[in-house]
Amino acid sequence: MKTVKIIFIYTFFILTLFSSRNGLSFDEWSLEAQQPSVWGLEEQAAKSEWGLEAQTVQHEKSDSVVLHYDGKSWNCIYNGHGIWLNSIYGFDSNDIFAVGDNGVILHYDGNSWNKQECNATYRLNRIWGSNHDNVYISGDYGTILHYNGKKWTKYNMMDTKWLSSTWGLNEKYIFIVGALGKILHYDGKKWKEQNSGTTNWLYGVSGNSKDNVYAVGDYGTVLHYNGNTWQRHVLNTNKRLMSVYVADSNNVFVVGADGLILHYDGINWTRQRSGTSNWLRKTWGCDGQNVFAVGDNGTVLHYDGTKWNKQKTGTNYLLFGIWGASKDDIYVVGVNSSSHYNHALDVSHGTR
Repeated sequence: MKTVKIIFIYTFFILTLFSSRNGLSFDEWSLEAQQPSVWGLEEQAAKSEWGLEAQTVQHEKSDSVVLHYDGKSWNCIYNGHGIWLNSIYGFDSNDIFAVGDNGVILHYDGNSWNKQECNATYRLNRIWGSNHDNVYISGDYGTILHYNGKKWTKYNMMDTKWLSSTWGLNEKYIFIVGALGKILHYDGKKWKEQNSGTTNWLYGVSGNSKDNVYAVGDYGTVLHYNGNTWQRHVLNTNKRLMSVYVADSNNVFVVGADGLILHYDGINWTRQRSGTSNWLRKTWGCDGQNVFAVGDNGTVLHYDGTKWNKQKTGTNYLLFGIWGASKDDIYVVGVNSSSHYNHALDVSHGTR
């Protein structure tokens, strides 16, 4: 009987040991086991409750959609046929631009979406502006467009590299990033190339001041600009990073492949639980307590300063762009993954 008791105790010890080991998160970050409160997330519900699988389409089938969030729910407000929208940016609810493939530029005046003419025929990837009379677009084959409030003008850059993302602090402080570590800076007079220190593809750029700008890209690349030079942050990940949002120097959010979300608090980078394995393509926020991320299968996530929550969008489209006038007035653009144009294979959006 004593022998049986000893065996039972030994067996219980072994099982407890293995159970505790299995509780550790042996992922690429080699993070120690943490309580959900440390991660900033409550225990997540079952997958079906989160709706992490492809969502049911509740709108007219089309090649592109524009979704709007009013603080309570997402609704489709535009269906595009024969166009594929990649990015959206605006200045208020009556002044919004959306851009896409084949040089497509749409403008919303509060009543309808109207196509604007430009002399570009390639895919347009990202749009940013300081005001209605000063808008910039970056695109494939070195395409850079500028809008002065009346017409679009194309810069002759003599560069054939893909340009993936655009961001500016004002009309005299603008960055564009792209293929092979390309970084261009505009000072209000001319574009100059800056040394990024990498040949990895860059997909996103954003900042909140002249000396606090981030660029992200392939193989876990995170670059920081201090106003003089670009320096690389070393992270223990090789995943593709698609987009960055900088709320302030102590609140930087990066999203990317397989639902990856990273947060920088000014000292350390930590991984946050997204609750999804869908690729996240773009992030945007009002502040550190209101951050959104969009991606594949109609994925929209919202961060409230504590945890990320899934929102029901009523679409399964690939969501590429997001912009908002406020936390209760947000717009998203996406494309139909089953469309004859296979957007998922586009190099500037990241191959699977």
